[in-house]
Amino acid sequence: MSGKIRINTALLKQKLILFKDFAITNDLREDLSRAAWSASLGIVFFVCLNGAPFAGFVRHLGVGDFMYGILMGLPVMSGLFQVMAAYVLEKTGARKKLFIIGGILQRLSIIPVVILPLIIPEELKGLTISFIVFFLLISAIGGAFNGVTSISWMAALVPLKIRGRFFSQRQMMFTLTGLIGGLLASFILDRIGGFAGFAVVFTIVVIFAVLDIVGYIRIHDPPMVKSQYRIPPIKVANEVLRHPNFRRYLIFWAVWVFGVSMSGPFFSAYMLDYLNMSYLEITIFTQVTSNLLTILVVRKWGNLIDAFGNKPVLRICGSVGAVMPLFWLLATPENYIAIPLIHIAIGLFWNGIDLTSNNLVMGLSPDENRSYYIASFSMVTSLVGSILAYAFGGLFMEVTGEWIEGLNTVFLGRRLNNYHMLFILSAIIRFIGITFLLSPVEEQEAARPSEVLQRSIQSVREHRKNMRIHRRFRL
Repeated sequence: MSGKIRINTALLKQKLILFKDFAITNDLREDLSRAAWSASLGIVFFVCLNGAPFAGFVRHLGVGDFMYGILMGLPVMSGLFQVMAAYVLEKTGARKKLFIIGGILQRLSIIPVVILPLIIPEELKGLTISFIVFFLLISAIGGAFNGVTSISWMAALVPLKIRGRFFSQRQMMFTLTGLIGGLLASFILDRIGGFAGFAVVFTIVVIFAVLDIVGYIRIHDPPMVKSQYRIPPIKVANEVLRHPNFRRYLIFWAVWVFGVSMSGPFFSAYMLDYLNMSYLEITIFTQVTSNLLTILVVRKWGNLIDAFGNKPVLRICGSVGAVMPLFWLLATPENYIAIPLIHIAIGLFWNGIDLTSNNLVMGLSPDENRSYYIASFSMVTSLVGSILAYAFGGLFMEVTGEWIEGLNTVFLGRRLNNYHMLFILSAIIRFIGITFLLSPVEEQEAARPSEVLQRSIQSVREHRKNMRIHRRFRL
């Protein structure tokens, strides 16, 4: 009996090994498989924290638009602390240990956030909000250490020649698990009302997120490239800004992420408050639509990145992403067919933005002091893309509400509100970033966007031709 169990265990282990078509060692293949499976467990945590479940939780607290923007921004402001995390990493070299400690701290800190409203009386709401802010900051600090060590670790572990394919396949995996987890979380929230539902959902996803971190314990951590000189945290900005190409990329990214994040948290609020959609409807119309398409196309983007470079793929995907906020103007409480159409575009193109932006950070940063470059990128993302953008979005919503209503601006037969104006402004800023600020960024051996489009069109034509031949053969 025990022999059978051993055989079955060995067989199961063999089945779980991925990336068998990669020309790499077996040890590296096992490490990359563990990294992919672990990320697939933990993604539901981020789906809920950065999506409608946490947005609904914050709305349920009864706060205004400005405080809503602040609270939504706190979980994603971990990059603000990544310079400190990078300094500790460079000084200690304890990459795996810092990754595990930071990851567990980031995840477990969310438990008191969702439990406190059940314990503290409603009349002490101010105290509840204060505690929630405190624990969200603790979570962000843990996320800073987890994030900077994760990118540094993966940059050292994954060979450059397979990065596009590896990260695209990993994203395909955790997109599927995120979709399943998001559906289950939405179902629970629709069935269990109030703060109890949020407590149940986030407790479950935190457990899976901790298992994600545990999965990395057996993954090999390559020796870090030791810097000949260590930069004090206060001088990190000078070091990074002296690198002209990376500086240009940071400027582009700051504008892009501001345009994306100023409206990001308000899409969920728009669906919950203005369109009156249920959590399950939101998940079906958004995650199911986009994630299924992501699973189908993400490997294609990975192959295109490996063949043509990151910059042309980012230009194509970002151009589509720039106009997406405008389509939200078409969604009404009576007819929100525009929502799945928007998320079809997200599923087709947004994973290209995610893959290329991370690859460019790794590719444009030098091996020496790489963690400082990663930290600076994350700090810009966090400072501009969470604190400033979320606060600006919340302030815009709170200050302009009555003023915009008074303008009585009509679009397609109905009056525009502050949500619509925020989405228009978001599209304008995204367009400026992707059109004017990405061009000066240089990437070695990158092709032109037109070459990527030609290859994509050619692939579609070949696929259609093969399908016609296959049908004739069957007849």
